[in-house]
Amino acid sequence: MVGVFIPIALAIVVGLVEIWSKQFNLRKKPYDKKLMSFFAGISITYILLELFPRFTEAAVLINKYVFLSVLVGFITHHLVEKEIYKHNHRHELIKMLSLEERIFYFIYHFIFGVVLVTVLNQSFVGGMLFFVSILSYTLVSNLPASKHRSFERVIFYSSSTLLGVLFHLFIWKTIPHWLEISLIGLAVGVLLFTVTRHHIPFGRKGKTGWFTAGFIAYSLLIIISWFFR
Repeated sequence: MVGVFIPIALAIVVGLVEIWSKQFNLRKKPYDKKLMSFFAGISITYILLELFPRFTEAAVLINKYVFLSVLVGFITHHLVEKEIYKHNHRHELIKMLSLEERIFYFIYHFIFGVVLVTVLNQSFVGGMLFFVSILSYTLVSNLPASKHRSFERVIFYSSSTLLGVLFHLFIWKTIPHWLEISLIGLAVGVLLFTVTRHHIPFGRKGKTGWFTAGFIAYSLLIIISWFFR
């Protein structure tokens, strides 16, 4: 057990990064594509080398049905996004997609906060790797966005990871093990969809060298961490 200070401190750091990244419009800056590619490389590496194997090892000991959580995490965002495209005209489409992204972003980070406590309780090293992946996800999500007009809303959205941590620590202290693992599976599905669909630069966008540097660096870090667990 890691106590309450470490997960709370890490969640606050995630929130501060969220606030900072929202205050700077990095769109069309010369380094934004490099950063997006680098952090996308980190995110996809963490999912495939660390988070999914961790989930699989636990899920096979519980029940095969737990694997459905990965599917739910992956398809939910996709189905909602498709429905918005189908039922909204051009002028309302951008507004609805923006609202959808904000809602899902808040929910995702709340889940990440819950999972962060779970993973930290299993392994401090594993928890820190997950923490870095959350930071990468947060930065890649915000790099393409323009500066938010409402600082109060930025504060609200940036608190979602901390709220998830506090929820696990003080409100729902004894989450059933199968549900904890299902939430990790949900996080796997969510990250797989959002990273591959929205974060990895498509076509000629992005910088291959920076993406490669991201996944090589994090692959080495994860492999080294295996010797300390």
